[in-house]
Amino acid sequence: MLLKGGIITPIDIGIIGAGWICEMILDSLQKKGKDKFNLTAVCDVNTARLQELKSKYAIDKIYTSADELIKDSKTESIVIATPPFLHFEMGKKALEAGKHLFLEKPGSLTVEQMEELADISSRKGLKATIDYVMRRNPLYIILKKICDAKIFGFPERAYLENYAHDDHLLPSHWFWDYEKSGGIWVEHGVHFFDIVNWLFKMPVKVQAINFVRNGEALIDRVYGFSLHEGNVVISYYHSFTKPEAFEKTSFHFIFDRAYARVDGWIPEKLEVEALLNKEEEEFLTETLLRNSDDYLPGVNIDINCNILAEYKGDSRFFKGKGKFFTASRRVKIEFSLKQDRWEVYKASIFKGIEDLTEAIKDKKESLEVTLEDALNSLKIARDMEKSSIKI
Repeated sequence: MLLKGGIITPIDIGIIGAGWICEMILDSLQKKGKDKFNLTAVCDVNTARLQELKSKYAIDKIYTSADELIKDSKTESIVIATPPFLHFEMGKKALEAGKHLFLEKPGSLTVEQMEELADISSRKGLKATIDYVMRRNPLYIILKKICDAKIFGFPERAYLENYAHDDHLLPSHWFWDYEKSGGIWVEHGVHFFDIVNWLFKMPVKVQAINFVRNGEALIDRVYGFSLHEGNVVISYYHSFTKPEAFEKTSFHFIFDRAYARVDGWIPEKLEVEALLNKEEEEFLTETLLRNSDDYLPGVNIDINCNILAEYKGDSRFFKGKGKFFTASRRVKIEFSLKQDRWEVYKASIFKGIEDLTEAIKDKKESLEVTLEDALNSLKIARDMEKSSIKI
């Protein structure tokens, strides 16, 4: 409950969906959130799985009906951790029942559905957010601060190379079914669209190509680009063709005077290679790290700096895009996370639920990630799909 005898008490949370995401959430809440959250119930149609989780996490109540969990008067906030095709239906029922909402991505399969969820949330004065874990990652927070400070000039382009696994995804899996997942752009792409929107704002144009796997009626690769203000070009390539042990994701960002690369779909390393002066080097190696322990509590950052070249006298003057600038060094700086990537992932989930709880308790005016953010990334995903050429 929120208030008891004038004292703020933990928020009571229920989870719909008992898959691996649910277990990530349970791990994160039990490890860090016992004074902030009470996990009151979990719902799934798989009774054996429910019993397993009930025993492992000492869950008070288990339900096989989402409607019954939603009706539970003790539950104040509901996490929707089902496959995507159920997000809207379950989310709408939760909001209409007066429950605050934490949605797994994408949150809905259509723009109209997400608009309806946002409208209900606003009309009923409820808090609702979406699990965009990349926004919580310290490395993307550092990149956001670099972009906002404009210390390396303006962005020119960015490109994503995402080679994901399909070895656990049988042809019958819901992931390949557009009616259940929305396809790669919707189910998976929204994470990266949200990051780009956060860094560079919404695009003005998109175009895509969807590739059909040879001999099978499923789309396992997609390629697309978005054009942003200032003719910034972003390209995205997603391939679900690799074994899990051989996954690889890198997101490259090109600025006037710097190249940056984020490694991992759960980011583990950020490399920045730049032409810079002393002030800019201090910004990267000192200012950005001054409060870095607050970026994602429990996750720490290592830094390694290599000087690639030093410039003195006339060699300090450079010209690009018709403009002159100076630099005293070319450096490569690597920011890396000390914790295991799954610990980082759990911490990111926890931060999202904590943010929702703080908003429910009126400890903050607005959520860090809103349904408007979910709507904007979903719009791009749907536009990519609509514009796509199937090959």
